[in-house]
Amino acid sequence: MHAPESSNSPNSTVTPDPAAFVRKVGKGKTLSKSMDRAEAREAFSLLLEGAFTDAQAGAFLQALRINELSQGELEGLMDCLLAEQPAALPALPAGGFTLNLASDTPRKGGYASLLAAAFLAAEGVSIGVVRSEPVLSDNRESWDASWALLGAAGGPHDASCCDSPHAPALLFPVEAYDLAPRLRSLRKIRRELGFRSCLHTAEKLFNPWTDKPVVLGISHKNYLARLADHFAGRGMAAKIVLGNHGTPDLVLHKETEVCEVLPGGEIRTVFFHPGTLGLKPEAAVYSQAFFPRWGEEFAKPGFGALGPVLEYQLAFFRYVLGTTAGAQAGMTAGVGVA
Repeated sequence: MHAPESSNSPNSTVTPDPAAFVRKVGKGKTLSKSMDRAEAREAFSLLLEGAFTDAQAGAFLQALRINELSQGELEGLMDCLLAEQPAALPALPAGGFTLNLASDTPRKGGYASLLAAAFLAAEGVSIGVVRSEPVLSDNRESWDASWALLGAAGGPHDASCCDSPHAPALLFPVEAYDLAPRLRSLRKIRRELGFRSCLHTAEKLFNPWTDKPVVLGISHKNYLARLADHFAGRGMAAKIVLGNHGTPDLVLHKETEVCEVLPGGEIRTVFFHPGTLGLKPEAAVYSQAFFPRWGEEFAKPGFGALGPVLEYQLAFFRYVLGTTAGAQAGMTAGVGVA
Protein backbone atom coordinates (compact mmCIF):
# COMPACT_ATOMS: atom_id res chain seq x y z
CA MET A 1 0.00 0.00 0.00
CA HIS A 2 1.26 3.46 -0.84
CA ALA A 3 1.85 5.90 2.00
CA PRO A 4 -0.71 8.66 2.39
CA GLU A 5 -0.25 11.71 0.22
CA SER A 6 2.06 14.06 2.04
CA SER A 7 3.20 17.65 1.92
CA ASN A 8 6.63 16.80 3.36
CA SER A 9 8.34 17.90 0.16
CA PRO A 10 9.17 21.61 0.25
CA ASN A 11 7.76 21.99 -3.27
CA SER A 12 4.57 20.01 -2.59
CA THR A 13 1.22 21.70 -3.02
CA VAL A 14 -0.79 18.58 -2.16
CA THR A 15 -3.01 18.97 0.88
CA PRO A 16 -2.69 15.91 3.11
CA ASP A 17 -5.86 13.84 3.23
CA PRO A 18 -6.84 12.66 6.75
CA ALA A 19 -8.83 9.81 5.20
CA ALA A 20 -5.62 8.38 3.73
CA PHE A 21 -4.15 8.00 7.22
CA VAL A 22 -7.38 6.42 8.46
CA ARG A 23 -7.26 3.92 5.59
CA LYS A 24 -3.64 3.05 6.28
CA VAL A 25 -4.11 2.17 9.96
CA GLY A 26 -7.78 1.14 9.83
CA LYS A 27 -7.74 -2.21 8.03
CA GLY A 28 -7.42 -4.38 11.11
CA LYS A 29 -4.53 -6.24 12.69
CA THR A 30 -3.71 -8.21 9.53
CA LEU A 31 -3.90 -5.66 6.72
CA SER A 32 -3.18 -2.36 8.47
CA LYS A 33 0.19 -0.71 8.06
CA SER A 34 2.00 1.25 10.74
CA MET A 35 2.94 4.83 10.00
CA ASP A 36 6.57 5.79 10.18
CA ARG A 37 7.60 8.66 12.44
CA ALA A 38 7.27 11.35 9.76
CA GLU A 39 3.85 10.11 8.66
CA ALA A 40 2.67 9.92 12.26
CA ARG A 41 3.89 13.43 12.91
CA GLU A 42 1.92 14.68 9.92
CA ALA A 43 -1.20 12.69 10.81
CA PHE A 44 -1.30 13.80 14.43
CA SER A 45 -0.59 17.40 13.42
CA LEU A 46 -3.69 17.27 11.23
CA LEU A 47 -5.67 15.69 14.05
CA LEU A 48 -4.64 18.43 16.49
CA GLU A 49 -5.36 21.13 13.92
CA GLY A 50 -8.94 19.90 13.51
CA ALA A 51 -8.49 18.72 9.91
CA PHE A 52 -10.12 15.35 10.71
CA THR A 53 -13.88 15.13 10.84
CA ASP A 54 -15.29 13.65 14.04
CA ALA A 55 -15.90 10.37 12.22
CA GLN A 56 -12.35 10.28 10.88
CA ALA A 57 -10.87 11.17 14.27
CA GLY A 58 -12.88 8.44 15.98
CA ALA A 59 -11.94 5.84 13.38
CA PHE A 60 -8.29 6.85 13.50
CA LEU A 61 -8.02 6.65 17.30
CA GLN A 62 -10.01 3.41 17.41
CA ALA A 63 -7.74 1.80 14.80
CA LEU A 64 -4.62 2.82 16.68
CA ARG A 65 -6.10 1.40 19.88
CA ILE A 66 -6.67 -1.95 18.15
CA ASN A 67 -3.25 -2.00 16.46
CA GLU A 68 -1.33 -0.41 19.35
CA LEU A 69 1.10 2.38 18.52
CA SER A 70 4.37 1.35 16.93
CA GLN A 71 7.52 3.03 18.17
CA GLY A 72 7.51 5.34 15.16
CA GLU A 73 3.88 6.30 15.72
CA LEU A 74 4.54 7.00 19.39
CA GLU A 75 7.53 9.18 18.56
CA GLY A 76 5.65 11.05 15.86
CA LEU A 77 2.79 11.79 18.26
CA MET A 78 5.20 12.99 20.94
CA ASP A 79 7.04 15.15 18.39
CA CYS A 80 3.76 17.00 17.83
CA LEU A 81 2.90 17.38 21.50
CA LEU A 82 6.37 18.30 22.75
CA ALA A 83 6.69 20.97 20.06
CA GLU A 84 3.90 22.84 21.85
CA GLN A 85 5.47 22.74 25.30
CA PRO A 86 5.92 26.27 26.63
CA ALA A 87 9.48 27.44 27.11
CA ALA A 88 8.75 29.17 30.41
CA LEU A 89 7.78 26.92 33.31
CA PRO A 90 8.35 27.29 37.05
CA ALA A 91 11.91 26.23 37.81
CA LEU A 92 12.14 23.03 39.81
CA PRO A 93 14.81 23.48 42.50
CA ALA A 94 17.77 21.14 42.74
CA GLY A 95 16.92 17.54 43.52
CA GLY A 96 13.46 16.09 43.26
CA PHE A 97 11.69 14.46 40.34
CA THR A 98 8.60 14.71 38.15
CA LEU A 99 5.55 12.68 39.16
CA ASN A 100 3.31 12.15 36.14
CA LEU A 101 -0.29 11.48 37.22
CA ALA A 102 -1.81 12.39 33.85
CA SER A 103 -4.60 10.14 32.59
CA ASP A 104 -4.74 8.09 35.78
CA THR A 105 -8.10 6.57 36.65
CA PRO A 106 -10.46 8.94 38.50
CA ARG A 107 -11.12 6.30 41.17
CA LYS A 108 -7.50 5.57 42.04
CA GLY A 109 -5.65 8.41 40.42
CA GLY A 110 -2.18 7.71 41.81
CA TYR A 111 -3.32 9.11 45.17
CA ALA A 112 -0.81 7.11 47.23
CA SER A 113 1.94 8.57 45.05
CA LEU A 114 0.63 12.09 45.47
CA LEU A 115 0.32 11.78 49.25
CA ALA A 116 3.82 10.33 49.50
CA ALA A 117 5.10 13.17 47.32
CA ALA A 118 3.47 15.64 49.73
CA PHE A 119 5.45 14.13 52.59
CA LEU A 120 8.67 14.58 50.62
CA ALA A 121 7.69 18.15 49.79
CA ALA A 122 7.21 18.78 53.52
CA GLU A 123 10.79 17.52 53.99
CA GLY A 124 12.08 20.03 51.44
CA VAL A 125 12.14 17.93 48.28
CA SER A 126 10.80 19.66 45.17
CA ILE A 127 8.46 17.59 43.01
CA GLY A 128 6.77 18.56 39.77
CA VAL A 129 3.35 16.97 39.27
CA VAL A 130 1.80 16.54 35.82
CA ARG A 131 -1.94 15.91 35.96
CA SER A 132 -4.82 15.89 33.49
CA GLU A 133 -8.56 16.12 33.43
CA PRO A 134 -10.38 12.74 33.22
CA VAL A 135 -11.90 13.37 29.79
CA LEU A 136 -13.90 10.13 30.02
CA SER A 137 -15.93 11.75 32.80
CA ASP A 138 -17.38 15.17 33.55
CA ASN A 139 -16.77 14.64 37.25
CA ARG A 140 -14.52 17.54 38.19
CA GLU A 141 -14.58 16.31 41.78
CA SER A 142 -12.75 13.16 40.71
CA TRP A 143 -10.17 15.28 38.89
CA ASP A 144 -9.44 17.34 42.01
CA ALA A 145 -10.00 14.62 44.62
CA SER A 146 -6.30 13.91 44.93
CA TRP A 147 -5.58 17.53 45.83
CA ALA A 148 -8.53 17.85 48.18
CA LEU A 149 -7.35 14.73 49.99
CA LEU A 150 -4.12 16.49 50.91
CA GLY A 151 -6.09 18.86 53.09
CA ALA A 152 -8.59 16.34 54.43
CA ALA A 153 -6.83 16.05 57.77
CA GLY A 154 -4.74 19.18 57.75
CA GLY A 155 -1.89 16.85 56.81
CA PRO A 156 1.82 17.37 57.38
CA HIS A 157 1.82 20.08 54.76
CA ASP A 158 2.14 23.81 54.31
CA ALA A 159 -0.99 24.59 52.30
CA SER A 160 0.20 27.10 49.75
CA CYS A 161 1.43 27.17 46.16
CA CYS A 162 0.18 27.73 42.67
CA ASP A 163 -3.53 27.27 41.90
CA SER A 164 -4.14 24.33 44.25
CA PRO A 165 -5.10 25.40 47.78
CA HIS A 166 -4.11 22.01 49.22
CA ALA A 167 -0.75 21.66 47.48
CA PRO A 168 2.38 21.77 49.65
CA ALA A 169 4.80 24.58 48.86
CA LEU A 170 7.29 22.35 47.04
CA LEU A 171 4.75 20.56 44.85
CA PHE A 172 4.64 22.20 41.42
CA PRO A 173 1.45 21.14 39.59
CA VAL A 174 1.12 21.60 35.83
CA GLU A 175 -1.78 20.54 33.62
CA ALA A 176 -1.33 18.36 30.53
CA TYR A 177 -3.53 20.77 28.56
CA ASP A 178 -1.11 23.59 29.39
CA LEU A 179 1.80 21.53 28.07
CA ALA A 180 -0.04 20.66 24.83
CA PRO A 181 -2.88 23.17 24.43
CA ARG A 182 -4.19 21.71 21.16
CA LEU A 183 -5.27 18.58 23.05
CA ARG A 184 -8.19 20.66 24.31
CA SER A 185 -9.68 20.63 20.82
CA LEU A 186 -10.03 16.83 21.06
CA ARG A 187 -11.72 16.76 24.45
CA LYS A 188 -15.21 16.31 22.99
CA ILE A 189 -14.33 13.42 20.69
CA ARG A 190 -12.25 11.70 23.39
CA ARG A 191 -15.17 11.88 25.80
CA GLU A 192 -17.63 10.59 23.21
CA LEU A 193 -15.38 7.66 22.27
CA GLY A 194 -15.44 6.48 25.87
CA PHE A 195 -12.15 4.56 25.83
CA ARG A 196 -8.57 5.34 26.69
CA SER A 197 -6.74 6.14 23.47
CA CYS A 198 -3.12 6.71 22.50
CA LEU A 199 -3.60 10.34 23.58
CA HIS A 200 -3.93 9.15 27.19
CA THR A 201 -0.69 7.21 26.81
CA ALA A 202 1.04 10.26 25.36
CA GLU A 203 0.01 12.44 28.31
CA LYS A 204 1.82 10.02 30.60
CA LEU A 205 5.11 10.83 28.84
CA PHE A 206 5.12 14.53 29.67
CA ASN A 207 8.07 15.69 31.76
CA PRO A 208 8.51 19.45 31.41
CA TRP A 209 11.51 19.33 33.76
CA THR A 210 13.69 17.23 31.48
CA ASP A 211 16.71 17.32 33.79
CA LYS A 212 14.67 15.49 36.45
CA PRO A 213 13.76 11.80 36.44
CA VAL A 214 10.09 11.13 35.83
CA VAL A 215 7.94 8.56 37.64
CA LEU A 216 4.85 7.28 35.83
CA GLY A 217 2.66 4.19 35.57
CA ILE A 218 1.43 2.04 32.71
CA SER A 219 -0.86 -0.98 32.81
CA HIS A 220 -0.01 -2.51 29.42
CA LYS A 221 3.24 -4.43 29.30
CA ASN A 222 3.31 -4.19 25.49
CA TYR A 223 3.88 -0.45 25.84
CA LEU A 224 6.45 -0.69 28.61
CA ALA A 225 9.45 -1.16 26.31
CA ARG A 226 8.23 1.54 23.90
CA LEU A 227 7.88 4.09 26.68
CA ALA A 228 11.32 3.16 27.98
CA ASP A 229 12.82 3.50 24.49
CA HIS A 230 11.16 6.91 24.15
CA PHE A 231 12.81 8.23 27.30
CA ALA A 232 16.16 6.65 26.47
CA GLY A 233 16.05 8.22 23.01
CA ARG A 234 15.45 11.64 24.52
CA GLY A 235 18.19 11.19 27.12
CA MET A 236 15.77 11.30 30.05
CA ALA A 237 15.77 9.19 33.22
CA ALA A 238 12.51 7.47 34.17
CA LYS A 239 10.91 4.95 36.50
CA ILE A 240 7.92 3.26 34.83
CA VAL A 241 5.69 1.38 37.27
CA LEU A 242 3.85 -1.56 35.70
CA GLY A 243 0.40 -2.41 36.98
CA ASN A 244 -2.15 -0.99 39.41
CA HIS A 245 -4.38 0.44 36.69
CA GLY A 246 -1.61 2.44 35.09
CA THR A 247 -0.88 4.59 38.15
CA PRO A 248 2.56 5.13 39.72
CA ASP A 249 1.26 3.53 42.95
CA LEU A 250 3.06 0.34 43.91
CA VAL A 251 1.07 -2.89 43.98
CA LEU A 252 0.40 -4.02 47.56
CA HIS A 253 -0.30 -7.76 47.37
CA LYS A 254 2.71 -8.85 45.30
CA GLU A 255 5.96 -7.53 43.91
CA THR A 256 5.83 -4.56 41.57
CA GLU A 257 7.79 -4.52 38.33
CA VAL A 258 9.46 -1.21 37.53
CA CYS A 259 11.28 -0.42 34.30
CA GLU A 260 14.18 1.94 34.92
CA VAL A 261 15.68 4.19 32.28
CA LEU A 262 19.03 5.38 33.63
CA PRO A 263 20.63 8.72 32.70
CA GLY A 264 23.06 7.10 30.27
CA GLY A 265 20.28 5.31 28.38
CA GLU A 266 20.59 1.90 30.03
CA ILE A 267 17.24 0.17 30.51
CA ARG A 268 16.74 -2.43 33.23
CA THR A 269 13.97 -4.02 35.28
CA VAL A 270 13.77 -3.95 39.07
CA PHE A 271 11.21 -5.42 41.46
CA PHE A 272 9.85 -4.12 44.77
CA HIS A 273 7.92 -5.94 47.49
CA PRO A 274 6.54 -4.49 50.76
CA GLY A 275 7.77 -7.56 52.64
CA THR A 276 11.35 -6.42 52.06
CA LEU A 277 10.61 -3.53 54.43
CA GLY A 278 8.61 -5.66 56.85
CA LEU A 279 5.41 -3.94 55.75
CA LYS A 280 2.01 -5.59 55.29
CA PRO A 281 -0.19 -2.97 53.62
CA GLU A 282 -3.81 -3.88 53.02
CA ALA A 283 -4.53 -4.40 49.34
CA ALA A 284 -8.15 -3.42 50.06
CA VAL A 285 -7.19 0.27 50.30
CA TYR A 286 -7.23 0.37 46.49
CA SER A 287 -10.73 -1.08 46.25
CA GLN A 288 -13.67 0.97 45.05
CA ALA A 289 -15.42 0.51 48.38
CA PHE A 290 -12.43 1.63 50.42
CA PHE A 291 -11.41 4.68 48.44
CA PRO A 292 -14.09 7.03 49.86
CA ARG A 293 -12.55 6.35 53.28
CA TRP A 294 -9.07 7.57 52.39
CA GLY A 295 -9.66 10.96 53.98
CA GLU A 296 -11.01 9.28 57.11
CA GLU A 297 -7.98 6.96 57.35
CA PHE A 298 -5.58 9.80 56.63
CA ALA A 299 -6.97 11.65 59.67
CA LYS A 300 -6.19 8.77 62.04
CA PRO A 301 -3.00 8.44 64.11
CA GLY A 302 -0.31 7.00 61.90
CA PHE A 303 -2.68 7.55 58.95
CA GLY A 304 -4.59 4.37 59.76
CA ALA A 305 -4.61 1.73 57.06
CA LEU A 306 -2.87 4.18 54.73
CA GLY A 307 0.21 4.29 56.97
CA PRO A 308 2.00 1.20 55.55
CA VAL A 309 0.95 2.16 52.03
CA LEU A 310 2.48 5.62 52.34
CA GLU A 311 5.61 4.26 54.02
CA TYR A 312 6.08 1.82 51.15
CA GLN A 313 5.51 4.50 48.51
CA LEU A 314 7.87 6.87 50.31
CA ALA A 315 10.57 4.20 50.36
CA PHE A 316 10.19 3.81 46.60
CA PHE A 317 10.44 7.55 46.02
CA ARG A 318 13.56 7.71 48.15
CA TYR A 319 14.95 4.98 45.93
CA VAL A 320 14.16 7.22 42.94
CA LEU A 321 16.00 10.07 44.65
CA GLY A 322 18.93 7.84 45.55
CA THR A 323 18.54 8.56 49.26
CA THR A 324 17.60 5.07 50.47
CA ALA A 325 19.36 3.65 53.48
CA GLY A 326 19.30 0.44 55.48
CA ALA A 327 16.42 -1.87 54.61
CA GLN A 328 15.16 0.55 51.98
CA ALA A 329 18.38 0.18 50.02
CA GLY A 330 17.58 -3.52 49.75
CA MET A 331 14.09 -2.99 48.34
CA THR A 332 15.15 -4.37 44.97
CA ALA A 333 14.27 -8.05 44.98
CA GLY A 334 16.02 -8.68 41.70
CA VAL A 335 17.62 -6.77 38.86
CA GLY A 336 17.73 -7.90 35.27
CA VAL A 337 18.54 -6.29 31.97
CA ALA A 338 15.39 -5.42 30.05
